[in-house]
Amino acid sequence: MSTNNSDASRPCKDCGKKRMRVTQVETPPRPSCFKCVEKHIGAAMVMLSEIHNGYSYRLQLIGHLHEAEDESQQWPQLHDLIRQARKAYQQQDVVPDWELLAKTLEEIKTDARE
Repeated sequence: MSTNNSDASRPCKDCGKKRMRVTQVETPPRPSCFKCVEKHIGAAMVMLSEIHNGYSYRLQLIGHLHEAEDESQQWPQLHDLIRQARKAYQQQDVVPDWELLAKTLEEIKTDARE
């Protein structure tokens, strides 16, 4: 188990606020999982359709994008794409480019087969 105090002194990349110093935070490594990324992207797509139908699932959509982002660290291009999509939706209500995400997922899946 490791502690992660290095980020505590840096401001948040999203809002710029200074972070509180936290001691003894356990940060277990999380392995990337392609199937989990697909699951969370798919769930986020469903949540957005529910939002458009009047249901309040905004936080769940953001949460699923965050989970997909976290699960995709093995694939930097995909990870960055999901992170940008999450931040754009969270900060500006910009709908993710589902086609681009699906295309990138398919490219990774194809590369893994070769």
